Amino acid sequence: MLLLIAAITGCGDAAPTASDPDAVPAISDPFEATAVNFANAKCPIMGGKPTAELTAEYEGKTIGFCCEGCPEKWAALDEDVKAEKFAKVDAHAGHDHGADDDHAGHDDAEDATDSPQ
Repeated sequence: MLLLIAAITGCGDAAPTASDPDAVPAISDPFEATAVNFANAKCPIMGGKPTAELTAEYEGKTIGFCCEGCPEKWAALDEDVKAEKFAKVDAHAGHDHGADDDHAGHDDAEDATDSPQ
């Protein structure tokens, strides 16, 4: 029995190091690794939920897209159209972010990407 315990626990206190070929890499929290602070509440092209895998920089802000084709469509737009579309989905438009702000109801907004043609 004592031999079994020794075999299970090993004979040293040393933990594997990064240079140890048998070391198991640490797994990070997938939510931490993919957390993105989007400047937009909805995709400026299709109006869907932005994803961390599909982003672009716009005026120093990270905007997210919902579908594979959306970043390409966004890149093809001229600056005036980009500004118009972004204004409709800007998560921070119309209010300051003070400590006392009530952000309830953000998800209840109409699809801001719909515009009369």
